[in-house]
Amino acid sequence: MTNKKIVRSFSQVISSVRSDTVKAGIKTVNRAAFTARKNAINLVNKNFTIRSPFTEKGIQTEKCPSSARDLNEIKAYTGASKKIAYMERQETGGSKRTKSGRNLVIPNTRTRDGSNSNLVGKNFYYRTVKKNTIKSKRKGSRKSNLVARAALAADKNDKFIRIGESFFQVTNFRKGKNTVSFKTKQILNLKHRTTYTPAKPWLEPASEYAANLMQDFYNQEMDKL
Repeated sequence: MTNKKIVRSFSQVISSVRSDTVKAGIKTVNRAAFTARKNAINLVNKNFTIRSPFTEKGIQTEKCPSSARDLNEIKAYTGASKKIAYMERQETGGSKRTKSGRNLVIPNTRTRDGSNSNLVGKNFYYRTVKKNTIKSKRKGSRKSNLVARAALAADKNDKFIRIGESFFQVTNFRKGKNTVSFKTKQILNLKHRTTYTPAKPWLEPASEYAANLMQDFYNQEMDKL
């Protein structure tokens, strides 16, 4: 025989129904929030280049506390923490710029070992590259200075030269009797103050998916009481 609640007055009925509704409501919104988070993580991994678990960990859920007693208090949330604020720009689209107003440092795929799915190598961090950039000498022409710097940086993975608003590695340095030739491979691009990211929603569709399941969640939770 299934468990049955015995009540002795209509007020007890109302009180019991209200209590059950709140309990089921809390569990419903919590299930929906965790479902939204799981779906959001799936969408992010499917539609974006994720290089570490950092982004996934930043997608968080705030549960409705079991202490909630009023229907207006039944709320749960899923979203991006402040640590991954960049995912908000992915959701709604918008421009990226530095807080200082300086140009952005944009790494070339070469700094990621040839694949955008990889992290930037530590030896290609801006501070490291800047520290290991061959400085230009005051004497001589611009061309002779460039050749001198290229010669010092040639075929060395930890030495760089700067030309305009970009940093380069130097390879295939060749010096003949009357000619000099070499190749440059861009490492960091500092040409742009802003970049624009088109909207690519990941949280809204994940939340809508969970919201469509809330009635089923609620029915299931009520059946358990």
